[in-house]
Amino acid sequence: MLKALRSLFEGGRETAQPVPEYERKHVQLAVASLLHESTRVDLSERPEERTVAERALADLFGLSDSECAALLAEGREKARQLTSYFGPVSVIKRAFSLPERLLFIEHLWRVAYADGQLDPYEDHYVRKIAHLLYVPNTQCMLARSRAGKHGSPPA
Repeated sequence: MLKALRSLFEGGRETAQPVPEYERKHVQLAVASLLHESTRVDLSERPEERTVAERALADLFGLSDSECAALLAEGREKARQLTSYFGPVSVIKRAFSLPERLLFIEHLWRVAYADGQLDPYEDHYVRKIAHLLYVPNTQCMLARSRAGKHGSPPA
């Protein structure tokens, strides 16, 4: 009980527990579905957004280019079935530590900036996902700034 309270006051866990092999695919699919949603939230899907989303999957999971493309396509199908963000967000919260969630949010910002401008719908979407993932607003805005200044990471 005291450990739980101490953990709460110290900002929660700093490192994620290792994800079991059987759950790894669920985590990857949850991330891919939210990345896909970020490519279409401004009502226009552009190839550069898809490319940045695939790079995000490679950075987060260490996948090859073909695996990233396949996972994003699977995420697209999963995203079409979503009625809320609760499912993928809860999977990500359970599997990712705060630094990993911050990195994920920064990748969402990079997708939002991939076409050279930030649409209000994209801004709202990334902030909403950050809020649902318990990412502090200050950290979310710092990630936005990093993504906006540097654009998408090099291939």
